[in-house]
Amino acid sequence: MKNATDLFFDAFANRNRFNILMELRNKELCAGELQQKLNVEQTNLSHDLKCLLNCKFINVRKDGRKRIYGINDETKELVDEVVKHVKNYEVYLKKCGILKEEKNGRI
Repeated sequence: MKNATDLFFDAFANRNRFNILMELRNKELCAGELQQKLNVEQTNLSHDLKCLLNCKFINVRKDGRKRIYGINDETKELVDEVVKHVKNYEVYLKKCGILKEEKNGRI
């Protein structure tokens, strides 16, 4: 079994889940709004929302028949820090030969 750190990065690093977190940084959204903004299949979105809910990165509340999703404060702070670091290190990340090789399956 993977340790908690590995599981955290598995949950957080998934591109679709990270995109959901990025959208929820700005405001709460229902599933339909997220699906439209992210252009993802409903089944994939449901799967990713369930993962984020299970991991407590996001929360949900009911508004009539809609389920409204929001990011929790600690996760928002973390996502904001990731965005800041990506901007600060973008040049170096793009130049890193090891990351390029790993992406191409050479390592």
